[in-house]
Amino acid sequence: MKSVANRISLSVREVYRLIAKGELPKPVKVGRASRLFESDIQTYLERLKANRN
Repeated sequence: MKSVANRISLSVREVYRLIAKGELPKPVKVGRASRLFESDIQTYLERLKANRN
């Protein structure tokens, strides 16, 4: 989640808030770690870009 937060320039806490609000999909658990797919991050960023116009 730390790398996701860095990728979209937010805190880890804010990433979890976006997940709770449904703006990002629920992460996949790998052992104890939570992971998001790169495609999910890219989709989120594209949605932000589309909404700024």
